[in-house]
Amino acid sequence: MNEPKAYGVFSKRKNYVFRDSAYIQWGNSTRSIGSCLLLNPGSSKLSSHLNKELENTGIASGGITLDPTMRQLTLMVYKMYKEQPQLDGRLHIYNLFSLQNPSSEKAIEVFEELTSTGELDVNCSMITLEELKEHPWILLGWGCMYKARWIHLKQAKLNWLQLIKESGIKSFGKRNGMGDKYYHPCPQLIKDRGAMVDHLVTLYKECT
Repeated sequence: MNEPKAYGVFSKRKNYVFRDSAYIQWGNSTRSIGSCLLLNPGSSKLSSHLNKELENTGIASGGITLDPTMRQLTLMVYKMYKEQPQLDGRLHIYNLFSLQNPSSEKAIEVFEELTSTGELDVNCSMITLEELKEHPWILLGWGCMYKARWIHLKQAKLNWLQLIKESGIKSFGKRNGMGDKYYHPCPQLIKDRGAMVDHLVTLYKECT
């Protein structure tokens, strides 16, 4: 079985680090085997080489360590495609915004501040309709946190949902209620992660 590898593109602006794109790779194919839309990049670790490059030039790209969320996503993909003898392709990881911060709430507060002042566009992490159509499906898992003052985050969600609707690709995720809250695919409690993978795979099968 091919061992997955993760890659990312990072930039630094005004002392904030952004992970502008990321994907998990199996084999050598560039074709998409799926995608997911999460809140923000939380715990991606850059190698010392990439970190130095980022500090010196403001941008860096290359291999990164699979974080717990990425490992959870790989388990989900393995179960989705368990009938295939060998995976060959990419799982693309998108975010509502690309500001990196291990604290989701703090990241949202900074995102709201930067968008309110015009330093960051609310659609800064949006992709084109053409790119979205290249994916067979997209998993929604941006979390369930909510505060009424997070108006730009709300708008980012609405814009993505509209784009997904226009694309016509399959979408799924574990919802909390009937609104726009989707549980993150990697629960904080390790003991809950296996059940989450199974639930997401079931949801995936129901929409295919």
